[in-house]
Amino acid sequence: MAEKILEVKDLVVEFKTDRGLITAVNGVNFDVFKGKTLGIVGESGSGKSVTALSVMRLIPNPPGRVAGGEILYRGKNVLDIPLDDMRTIRGNKIAMIFQEPMTSLNPVFTVGNQIEEVLELHQKDLSKQARQDKAVEMLRLVGIPSPEKRVKEYPHQLSGGMRQRVMIAMSLACEPDILIADEPTTALDVTIQAQILELMKKLQDEMGMGIIMITHDLGVVAETCDDVAVMYCGQIVEQAHVKTLFENPRHPYTKGLIESIPSFDSTTGVAKDRLPTIEGMVPSLFELPEGCNFQNRCAYATEKCKGQHGDPKLESVAEGQTVRCFHPLS
Repeated sequence: MAEKILEVKDLVVEFKTDRGLITAVNGVNFDVFKGKTLGIVGESGSGKSVTALSVMRLIPNPPGRVAGGEILYRGKNVLDIPLDDMRTIRGNKIAMIFQEPMTSLNPVFTVGNQIEEVLELHQKDLSKQARQDKAVEMLRLVGIPSPEKRVKEYPHQLSGGMRQRVMIAMSLACEPDILIADEPTTALDVTIQAQILELMKKLQDEMGMGIIMITHDLGVVAETCDDVAVMYCGQIVEQAHVKTLFENPRHPYTKGLIESIPSFDSTTGVAKDRLPTIEGMVPSLFELPEGCNFQNRCAYATEKCKGQHGDPKLESVAEGQTVRCFHPLS
């Protein structure tokens, strides 16, 4: 059994808005293991990124706050750690690759300066020369050609794929236990996407870190993840091993997501069938329906789903597979 590094228990995150209080994450539970990848998937607005920012303690307060639950890193609740001590964990033991490398990298500093800054903050015993050497080494590690030259360049001088590699280099500079990757391949072309994912897997094998892969792309999940948590309206609606999830999805939402993946004829390259869709839109967090949050879009919904029995609970339907549904699929 792999070593458990992170345990999230009953996480609740709230935001105060002009229209009132909303619960963006509601009772989320998951574990992250050494050398394994957990995929968190769902449509935009399902609570994936808020969950990740909570683990890093980066929820802006105000207007947001972690209102309940625990986030245990190696048995210690990071929500109870003083903020100064949290800074020694954030970026050092738990690192994050953010969605947009162009907005995450500082345009007025070279990429080398930005990697060195991470090392200066978390590895104070390194000399300036050692930090410079490590910056070059990290760029080489993530597959950037001519790293001695690139280390002196600015973000705008690099392609999107190279900027994403720089973000990975910064995240891995301190050899973290956990890497959170928030849509790491968004806006990259398909070949660069494949290279970035292959690189992350290679580095995971070498360093033994646990990865939380946040994405809406089930192709990425199938390629990279060991376990998957499917989120909808701030809750996990299904959780299982990746092979189990794709072979036998038990929640109607998961089934709809998997069926929306395009399939092509290998000989002609033409799409086989018209893609089915999940009807409707994700409900506003201000106007969640009574009962099951997915009922208005679900082809299997019955009267039981519409409020009189409360919310469905996340329950085991098979070994290692849990589902939040009154009528789990067979």
